[in-house]
Amino acid sequence: MLQEESPRIVELDLGHKLTTTGGGQLLMDEHGCHVLMPAMDDLGVLDVTFVACTQSIFGYPNDEAQGGHPLARGLAYGVYEVFGSDWAQRLEQQNRVCFPDVRWAPKRHFLMLMHESMGEFLADDVRVEFHSNTLRAGDYDRIAHQVLQQALDATMPTMLPHHQIDRLPS
Repeated sequence: MLQEESPRIVELDLGHKLTTTGGGQLLMDEHGCHVLMPAMDDLGVLDVTFVACTQSIFGYPNDEAQGGHPLARGLAYGVYEVFGSDWAQRLEQQNRVCFPDVRWAPKRHFLMLMHESMGEFLADDVRVEFHSNTLRAGDYDRIAHQVLQQALDATMPTMLPHHQIDRLPS
């Protein structure tokens, strides 16, 4: 009987450290996923983008309970890649019920650990954009609105109707 190998987890250097307080704000449509959070090493906001995100899990557990999560045990705040994950294969198998001949392009499994939450993301890539090093009142909302507007302007369709985004504060 073959024994399954445990996933290998590698921390990614994204050029900024995640804050040690609070959590992130998840903004997602069917083609991308953004986690906005204060930057620890600068006064600004990080937009951690999971490109072409197929599925995400976001929220519980916080840092006190992350030791009970099989992938997060013993890890510090940060963004990691999980090698040897079967997440994409499980979704592809589910998809074969209706589409037996369709094969998916490879996806990567990312893990993001924060103080008040964690996230897992099945996506093509991850990138970070740093916004402003001198935050003023309302800047966080402005940046969130900008990220949502960029999703609307993308060439791929979004699930968020344009009339809803137009009502957000600028």
